[in-house]
Amino acid sequence: MKDSRVEHFPADASGVLDFLAKDFGLDGPRTPEPGYVGYVSGRWAIWAVLEERNKTVDTFVNLDVGEKILSASVWNLVRKAKLTSAGQPRTSAVTRAGMQKSLTAQAHALRLVLPLLFADEGAGLLGDR
Repeated sequence: MKDSRVEHFPADASGVLDFLAKDFGLDGPRTPEPGYVGYVSGRWAIWAVLEERNKTVDTFVNLDVGEKILSASVWNLVRKAKLTSAGQPRTSAVTRAGMQKSLTAQAHALRLVLPLLFADEGAGLLGDR
């Protein structure tokens, strides 16, 4: 029996994250392998990752600073930025419907946090603070 989460993940993730290309100018979606959908621009990369074993989905923001890549999940960024309007963290992907709800919540959180990240000094949210 096919796992509909895995089968539909690229389309589901691209559908809710397409604003990254339209509104923020990132290139994508990129789907290098099952369970990964990404958008990139310069030193920035945003990846939605379906973790089949744990049945979770999470979205990560990465910044290449040369000597290393800074990375944080969208929910860690929301917490650091104190964005209470982002709602409750959702990562469940036990079912396709649950995965879609988690992706939608993560997309909403990204819409709130990305303007802060892309602003001067915003990359500090990715630091170890």
